[in-house]
Amino acid sequence: MTHKVLPHSVKDVSVKKTLSEDEDQGEMDVVFFLTTTFYASYLLSIDWLYNETDAIAVNRFHLIVSNVWSFYPIMQAQGLWLKSLLLLSGYFSLVWHWSSDLKMGLPADPDIYGRGDMALSIITIISYCLSWIPKIKVTEPTQKGCFQNNCLGRAKETAEWRCRWTLNLVINIVICLVFGSILYITWDGDDIHQIQILLCWIFISVALISALYQLWKGDLRVGKNRHKFAFWVAFGTLFGIISFVFKMKEGFNGHSLWHVFVMSCAYCFSRASEYLEIY
Repeated sequence: MTHKVLPHSVKDVSVKKTLSEDEDQGEMDVVFFLTTTFYASYLLSIDWLYNETDAIAVNRFHLIVSNVWSFYPIMQAQGLWLKSLLLLSGYFSLVWHWSSDLKMGLPADPDIYGRGDMALSIITIISYCLSWIPKIKVTEPTQKGCFQNNCLGRAKETAEWRCRWTLNLVINIVICLVFGSILYITWDGDDIHQIQILLCWIFISVALISALYQLWKGDLRVGKNRHKFAFWVAFGTLFGIISFVFKMKEGFNGHSLWHVFVMSCAYCFSRASEYLEIY
């Protein structure tokens, strides 16, 4: 029997490999669930723990502090594109609430921060929702170098701080930029809030359909990866629903809880993505 020998310059990429979890990933997940549970419980209890005047002051404070929850998905997200969106979304949320809700002075028109906060938060959701669609075949580079190692081919580890250029990533970026520009321009239009929510749910539906496809796809049909993927999808969906419930509520407390749960949703979706072939 003879065996076909591949040239040394060509790599066989027909075998798909799921990235291994970081050694301390379990500890990170435990810390995430514990802190989210305790902090959300505390936010829900503020009106009972303090008198009316103090509760207002504490809720104003946590409107800013709750943005810290973006730390979890920033550290867990795969690739610089998603990490950059999360960083910018967290920053614009901070400056928008600081200048608009707390009336603390910052340069420029506060509406600029509001437009950025709204557009970035929604396109971050869109980007996450598009990250589960089936991946177009990625060709591994045959040469070694700084650009090839950091910008081409498949991801080498979970939560990479690299930007690997693939057709899926380009499509993701283009769609996000198109909708982000439209949202930024129409920020003060009529019924824009309902349009924002509708847009989010359209892409969330795309994510759920993609998740079901991945669960019935051969690569996830057997083994523990299928169960782990389903676990994180389920929790991400739950946190997403809860976040939108608080998004619709008026007041600082509801918005702080929106920050916590929408970023928790992003963390869960990032964890789920690690069991798929990424970008």
